[in-house]
Amino acid sequence: MRQIIFLVLLSAFSSGYAAQPTVNDIEYYSKFSDYWKVRISPDGKYLAVGAWRDGRRIAVVLETATMRPKLPIFFTNDREEVGDFYWASKERVVVGVARYNPSETTRSFYGGELYAVNVDGSRADRIFTFRSESGRKRKNSGIAFGGYAFVEDALENDRRNILIRACGFTEGSTCSLYDLDIYNSRLRNERTLPARTSRVIFEEGTFTPAYAISETSRGMQIIHGKDSEGFWTELLSFETPGGALIPAIAEKNGKSVLALDDRDGASQTIVRVNRDLSEPEALYQHQSTDAMGYHADANRDVYAVDFGVGQSELFFIKPDHPDAITLKALKKVFPESDVSIVDSAANGRLLLAAQSSDVVPATYYLFDRETNQLRFLTSQRPWVDEQQSSPTKEFVFTARDGLEITGLITLPKDYDQTTPLVVMPHGGPHGPFDTWNYDPESQYLGHLGMATLKVNFRGSGGYGGDFLAGGFREWGRKIQYDLIDGALDAVKRFGLDAEKIGIMGGSFGGYSALQASIVAPDLFKAAVGVVGVYDFRLLYSEGDVRGRFSGRRYLEKAIGRDEAEFRAYSPVFRAGELKAPVMMIQGEKDERAPVEHSDVMARVLEEIGHPYEYIVLPNEDHGFYKPENRIRYFELFGSFLSKHLLNRADTVY
Repeated sequence: MRQIIFLVLLSAFSSGYAAQPTVNDIEYYSKFSDYWKVRISPDGKYLAVGAWRDGRRIAVVLETATMRPKLPIFFTNDREEVGDFYWASKERVVVGVARYNPSETTRSFYGGELYAVNVDGSRADRIFTFRSESGRKRKNSGIAFGGYAFVEDALENDRRNILIRACGFTEGSTCSLYDLDIYNSRLRNERTLPARTSRVIFEEGTFTPAYAISETSRGMQIIHGKDSEGFWTELLSFETPGGALIPAIAEKNGKSVLALDDRDGASQTIVRVNRDLSEPEALYQHQSTDAMGYHADANRDVYAVDFGVGQSELFFIKPDHPDAITLKALKKVFPESDVSIVDSAANGRLLLAAQSSDVVPATYYLFDRETNQLRFLTSQRPWVDEQQSSPTKEFVFTARDGLEITGLITLPKDYDQTTPLVVMPHGGPHGPFDTWNYDPESQYLGHLGMATLKVNFRGSGGYGGDFLAGGFREWGRKIQYDLIDGALDAVKRFGLDAEKIGIMGGSFGGYSALQASIVAPDLFKAAVGVVGVYDFRLLYSEGDVRGRFSGRRYLEKAIGRDEAEFRAYSPVFRAGELKAPVMMIQGEKDERAPVEHSDVMARVLEEIGHPYEYIVLPNEDHGFYKPENRIRYFELFGSFLSKHLLNRADTVY
């Protein structure tokens, strides 16, 4: 039976390019990316790509020279899927096992188990698991460990081992680094870490731990270092969310550390500090954003840092590093794109590069340093024609209280003064932020003739601690003002129709779709709330956030418990102020924003006779993952916004 499944998967994967959707098909936008990750084997002969099959994530090994599939990697258990994967050697792939909660059928989480298989399909087995067929734990083994593991490094030059961080399941359990044998699950070379370690910073160019970062259930982030005798000791602690000094690179000189510092509440500054994290010397600070990502070589040597939410702005820590020089050359080849070197092979001769932008998803190339040739490999969404995509522009506007806010507007190619605008607030709200990257929902609305606006309102991540904290207890007021002020600025700045403004968002964005339409009832002509929260009282009685101490602590900080604020900030209490017609789309099994929120909102709208549509998509959680439900989702919001902003009475598709 397993052989039959393998053959079916290989056949489907090989023929997957035959019938791609066109720009006029709704699947062009609703369909998930073909690939969610690409990595190259140490010798360069194979690629491992993350793909989708029947709504589940799988991995497929391809021959680099021909791009023909050689081995699919998947789990027949319908409660599991591929979570992540790594090349552990030129012949063996290690896979993280993702699992589904019984109540969640569409969204998995990493379960802490590891599976390994050779590229020829042999020696396939779990190499780290909390289970055991015998029910007994093996000594110095990853089998029946009683905890979970994270891969710290695949150690591609070590054919037998990978470096893992393993922690026990129970509260306060210790964590350790181990070398895990990828064939027999044996654990060696234990290096103890502080309890609840979530991140390890190694001595530059080595796998000797220099710092460990742990997080307590009460929201404290603790930075640990080594004392003179080699024992872990607490150096700094910070309340989260909030400013912190986070070590990033323990430099080879043994005396200094490069760190990210936003303790002053502003955006992160790259600083050089002593080994005890004292005496910071500022090296670079972006004009508005935190660090957005690192560029490092195969030896974990960081040579550049990304900043900005528009096209990436690079700060080169080591401008003369060979990969930095190559990255600069690739940027010249793709001047209007973000470019990164995501993997390397053949002792650094072959580089796997990813290029992406606002008009095209990630596209992968193989660069040969010896021949200086750049070869196209594949794209995450190979059916996307960038010539048909709507471009995105970044701009800054001033909110009514003087705070500078970043907006990102996606404009249809032939936009004019009759073009409607749809504001699309992101979820969260604290932590997430929007970028200029390709977004299928914005592209779909652009195809229909609507511009879309994303606003990194106060409370968003990426702009420093003060900016993030500025959204606390302001969900229903100042955050909504930021969205409203952004819309007013955008229609004036870009010459759009100020009488045709809609708003649509998911999670917190779904809440904002209705709350902003209450705060500015004459501005918005249509509101689409997707998996939103509409009654603040329910946040303390329903859903998965209130079930954790950290979640309850977050709610206390983010929304408080003031009953008067709850009534002012909850759309269910102010539905009578709405003028815009409302659509609500909800997942049947949502635990983050339970269906009770939409049920009570629909009941109130029904009682007051306000026009609304309410759709519950079956077997979906906090978002829509099943292909048929994604198609339905795009049909619903596309038709609704077209009807009210473009005066199209018929459905879009």
